Amino acid sequence: MFQSYEYIISLFFIITCYFLIIPTIEAQANTTIIAKLGTEKIEKLPQGSIINYVYQIGKNVKDDIKSPFPLSNSTTLLNENIFFTITTCKAPLQNLIKNPKMPPANQLEVWISTESKNPGPDSYGHKYILKDGYLNVTIPISKGNYDGVYVGVYAPKLSDNYLNDYYFEIGASSKGFVHQTPIENGLFFDDTDNNNALLRTFSTSIEQPLYYTYFVESTRVNGISMSSCAYKENGWSTNVTYTRSEKYGKYQTSIFLNNLKNGTKYSALVTEESTDGIKTFTPVNFQTQSQSNCVIIKNLEFCDGVFYSVPKTVSKNTEAELAIGYDNLAKSYFNNFTLTIDQYPCNDTESKYSLIRNCNDCKEAYKNWICAITIPRCASEDSNNGKLRDRPRIKISDQSMNINQPYMELAPCVDLCYNLTRSCPASFGFRCPDSKIISTYGDAGSCNSLGMDVSFKSNAAIRIRSSSQWIILIIIFEFIILIMGI
Repeated sequence: MFQSYEYIISLFFIITCYFLIIPTIEAQANTTIIAKLGTEKIEKLPQGSIINYVYQIGKNVKDDIKSPFPLSNSTTLLNENIFFTITTCKAPLQNLIKNPKMPPANQLEVWISTESKNPGPDSYGHKYILKDGYLNVTIPISKGNYDGVYVGVYAPKLSDNYLNDYYFEIGASSKGFVHQTPIENGLFFDDTDNNNALLRTFSTSIEQPLYYTYFVESTRVNGISMSSCAYKENGWSTNVTYTRSEKYGKYQTSIFLNNLKNGTKYSALVTEESTDGIKTFTPVNFQTQSQSNCVIIKNLEFCDGVFYSVPKTVSKNTEAELAIGYDNLAKSYFNNFTLTIDQYPCNDTESKYSLIRNCNDCKEAYKNWICAITIPRCASEDSNNGKLRDRPRIKISDQSMNINQPYMELAPCVDLCYNLTRSCPASFGFRCPDSKIISTYGDAGSCNSLGMDVSFKSNAAIRIRSSSQWIILIIIFEFIILIMGI
């Protein structure tokens, strides 16, 4: 009696392991798999071969997995749909050494039928071709179809100029597409140096989302950039730092990638999980700098809005040294300015200089402006918005902070200047460039805003270009001590 129980338990264990292993084992090419609704991961599909699947619909509806969207309210599959997704995890690589202009490998082909049991190039079935490594297809299931749906995934035969094989995932569900294509616009590339890159999310009202970032050299996802699986299989998710900031009730996340190769093209995929569901943002492409004359700095104590690449100075080269040096420089100018603003009768209602601005607004505006002009921002080497410079914008007493090598600069936004003149007393004498001269400020969309919201549509004020001199003056007590020399 005891032995019979032991036999039953052992048999149950073997059957359980079998069904757990089946969805992830490596399938042999040119074979047929009896598949369940869910996800099948294929480790390898050689060129010129096919794998067929049989989805026996009536037998495994209860085993169907949950999927975010779109959702079906049906409780039966009769007269309903099956949602299929196929996504390429890896594709054969081009021999770019032999031919740098060689196109990506051909896309996988998918053949689907509700009649032919082995659809493919040599049989019947409706043919679909993946686009950028992704395909979704909705197949209606008519009443009386108890056999199922037949799917063939075919890897085209390529020339000897392409190396390795195809890897892919296939998903099927009655509730929605298992794999979601990255279609959400919620991420943008912000900055890079020769070893690091900075991405930022759009501002949102969501307080605490979870982010997952995968980045990869662009050649690894060439032709399969719409496949989340491609980024997960070919890329990295380590060496990523997330910084969440809040302004005016909106939240933004800065995504910092480090330990990258210099002068290399990358592609990054970011997924956001929150109470609103799962979103996969459209991949962002960028290239690290080939030169090492700029470094991204962050976590400054005073100029806390600075999170971008800055030029190296005479004796400061590391991120920590530059962050402290630039921060102290800007803070010293700000401390001098506070000696003036603190003499102003800010709390005297009779001397109030504005109905909507006060001395705190003036200090904040001056802080943003002084941080932007004392901490220059590097532009990318191929940027059309950058200007070549070889020295700071202002005279610096601390010689260790002098810049001794050329760099491309992204000029401060002229809006920082306008905001300063609007926020401070007119008696302070701050001036901005007028429209008759050329300035070295930048316009919205092509300048260093230091996190300030600026309009991307030029108005009469913002159409001012730049000046051969900075005309904004820093007032110390009762006279002007600084004129910007360019």
